Amino acid sequence: MRKESDIMNMKVYESMCYSLAKAYTTGVRLYQDGTPLYYFSPYCIEPDPLGPFLSQIIDSGHDVGIITTSLYQFYAFLTLKPGLRLILGPTRALKDSGQEMEELLAILRIEEEKKNAYVRWLCSAPVINIQRLAWLLVSLVIMLQKRPFAIEEVWMESSPESIQNSVQIEYIGNRMNNIEDMGLSQAVEQSLSWEQLVCSYVENGQTDQLKELFSAPPKVYTGSIVYDELRQIKNRGIAMADSVSKAAIRGGLDVQQAFLTMELYIQKLELMQDCPTVERLFQEMVIDFAEQVEKLRCPADDKRHFCRMCIQYISRNVLAPIRTESMAKELGYSRSYLCSRFKQEMGLSITQYIQQEKIEEAKRLLRFSNYNLSEVASLLNFSSQSHFQTVFKRITGETPLEYRKKVKVIK
Repeated sequence: MRKESDIMNMKVYESMCYSLAKAYTTGVRLYQDGTPLYYFSPYCIEPDPLGPFLSQIIDSGHDVGIITTSLYQFYAFLTLKPGLRLILGPTRALKDSGQEMEELLAILRIEEEKKNAYVRWLCSAPVINIQRLAWLLVSLVIMLQKRPFAIEEVWMESSPESIQNSVQIEYIGNRMNNIEDMGLSQAVEQSLSWEQLVCSYVENGQTDQLKELFSAPPKVYTGSIVYDELRQIKNRGIAMADSVSKAAIRGGLDVQQAFLTMELYIQKLELMQDCPTVERLFQEMVIDFAEQVEKLRCPADDKRHFCRMCIQYISRNVLAPIRTESMAKELGYSRSYLCSRFKQEMGLSITQYIQQEKIEEAKRLLRFSNYNLSEVASLLNFSSQSHFQTVFKRITGETPLEYRKKVKVIK
């Protein structure tokens, strides 16, 4: 006979499962040593699609983990106490394979007249990427077990490499375009709010916050005028490039520098041939802008004010011939004082710092544009192509051509 405290704990667990199912619009279950104790799903559908994968979860030697099905659905599980496991899922079936779907329906013994309804239910399950699901498990462990728990401790079953790219394309398409579970105005409002948040982080040079945001991005609606999914995502990337470049300008980035960076990313974006690559480039672009702004935003106390002014001047004029005499005059110092104090504060000479910044810009040009070496040297105001190549190799350890070949952007 179960103790009253055990009955109370079970009621708490069941209430938690019900809340999770409502919050994430998917099935949540409790199993004790392989025996079902509780199951709730917002959809009244039987049988539970977990069936073919149950033994894999129950027999797993891991206490916290995520498995991936052949249809690229995710099931998350968490051991609440010895023998008692919470299982959440499935997420949406992201791998569009008629054969594999038919195999699942056959294993579940779905009657012919009910197949269409069952498939519609599987396709209406939420799109939750594996990282977001892992963070949910981390939160549950911390709350229930009252101990620190890192996301690296969540075991994740690896999926076959051969289907990774095609699945990711379908996932991004679903995340970008699916608005079945929300109204159009709500979807647009959510997307606008997300883009405003991204621009705010760029304007303030908050690189770490952007990386955290991109680790589990929300669903974003981009419209449905263009029926080519790749073109639609590219259009969104171009629009966002314009927005974040202006945010970077508001954050202090030089106008010419911001628009050159934007144009380079747009050129590369148009070369992309699949959705995941465009998505990764978009994130890389946003973080690049934020890092450039962050570099300009040295602390404004008395000790660092001098360096902040110097760095901003060099950033604004990175494409121009920068002369220490002109720099000193504009900042209100003598040339000798400027040079000596800069080296004291920064640990390297003004000339060395200028060359480093020009080489960083050269790397962007070599990676994202089709300028030849002579044009890059001229654009960055090196005295000659030979001088540019010498400085580039001294700073990076490789020649400009070796670098361009390594990054494999210009073919």
